[in-house]
Amino acid sequence: MYRDDPLDDEADLRVVVGDDRVETLLEEGGPEAVAAAVDLLRLAQGWVEDAEAADWLTGPRTRLGGRTPLEVVAAGDADLAADALRAWLAARG
Repeated sequence: MYRDDPLDDEADLRVVVGDDRVETLLEEGGPEAVAAAVDLLRLAQGWVEDAEAADWLTGPRTRLGGRTPLEVVAAGDADLAADALRAWLAARG
């Protein structure tokens, strides 16, 4: 279930991808990037376990030019990351 409390959402993101990655996301993309990453996490959580979501969010993706989804979000292209996530989830069947 999606929650509206940004502190809870950020805390959940920290649990899944780690504090260091969220701090980097905040430094590079600001609070909007964290919110976008939370949206990706919530979408993924509807289909996969947290460990798989963490692997996807933090690993380099061919569809994203070898960047990680978190790097793409920090650069301001959350829609590109969301499209890549949807394609990955669809390919999983």
